[in-house]
Amino acid sequence: MRKTPLLVVFLTVFIDLLGFGIVIPFLPMYAQDLGATGLTAGLVLSTFSFMQFLFAPMWGRLSDKVGRRPVLLGTLAGNALSYLLFAFAQDLPTVFAARALAGFFGANIPVAQAYVADVTTPENRARGMGLLGMAFGLGFVFGPAVGGLLFEVAPWAPGATAATLSAIAFSLALFRLPESLTPELRSAATARRAHPILFLATALRTPAVGGILLLFFFLIAGFVHLEFAMPFLLRDRFGFDTKQVGLVFVFIGVCMAFAQGFLFRRVAKRYGEPRLLLMGPVAIAIGMQLYWLLPAWPMLLPAIAVVAVGMGVSNPSVPSLISKRTPPHMQGQTLGLSQSLGALARALGPFLAGWLYDAYQVHPPGGTPWSFAPFVAGAGLILVGVALGWRSLEPAPAGPPLEQR
Repeated sequence: MRKTPLLVVFLTVFIDLLGFGIVIPFLPMYAQDLGATGLTAGLVLSTFSFMQFLFAPMWGRLSDKVGRRPVLLGTLAGNALSYLLFAFAQDLPTVFAARALAGFFGANIPVAQAYVADVTTPENRARGMGLLGMAFGLGFVFGPAVGGLLFEVAPWAPGATAATLSAIAFSLALFRLPESLTPELRSAATARRAHPILFLATALRTPAVGGILLLFFFLIAGFVHLEFAMPFLLRDRFGFDTKQVGLVFVFIGVCMAFAQGFLFRRVAKRYGEPRLLLMGPVAIAIGMQLYWLLPAWPMLLPAIAVVAVGMGVSNPSVPSLISKRTPPHMQGQTLGLSQSLGALARALGPFLAGWLYDAYQVHPPGGTPWSFAPFVAGAGLILVGVALGWRSLEPAPAGPPLEQR
């Protein structure tokens, strides 16, 4: 395994996600201060994910054609500009434009995943994807904490800091990141011209990867229900304040970082990614029910750890398995499709979870109404994904390979 490029990609993704996490915690409040309604604030959040849905496959395919390094450099530079625009936004149209640009340039995760696939052997693929997963987890742990402190300094401070961090990531990649894709593989990828999102139907019909893509979509859609509803459950049922909710998310992030950075590569070597993509989602679905069934909040901590570890081993299993079943000259495009579906799930999931939380509530005597519906629905979506992906998790799914479709 070429360790230096992997370390650079790890630090690049970590700094990039740290910048993203800095902005997210205060974004709805900032939008409302500029005159946004609750619905408009939600659309500000969803804009980022919808842009990733459209353009993650595009960046992935472009990296197949021209190489990983130039695409990573270009998107990191664009990220810095988008955060700088956001830092000095004085009206809602500018905020929307900044978040749309952030989603456009931030759809570069499949390029980082494809880079890891280029520089690792199939035997070491799980380790490389686990390191990227740990970068995600650590970025989401430290980003919101830093963002909350910066927002107290000035409304522009989080955006300016995120822009600075993206510029640092750009400099790091510029001087320390070599190209990973050979000229021969780049030449093999130049024939495809249609927008790569149109390749989604072909990929979904391919037994080797189609079920995995569907499983990932429903896994993220179900997990978003948990992410959305958990702060409300902690507040309404257990009386948590904002700071305590933030600490719970830090605990989740630490557990996921541990699972993705240290646990995943060990259990993947022993059990294999297909089995982890069965065990992990089932553990998440069961743990989600413990959230609302357990009567006291200290008992929630083991359930939270179960869900976080389940997600920590499931999430990197998807790109690891897809990369092993995809021809080398199509790695970026196919990994981009998985990230595109994940972004679509993140864009749509909060709307359904919010409606469920309001529509189906428990009214305890003398207490605050709360709801378990998003946890049940989220677990149901995850299990649907497992059922749809079952056949693709076989060691050798029957049918033509992806490049022949």
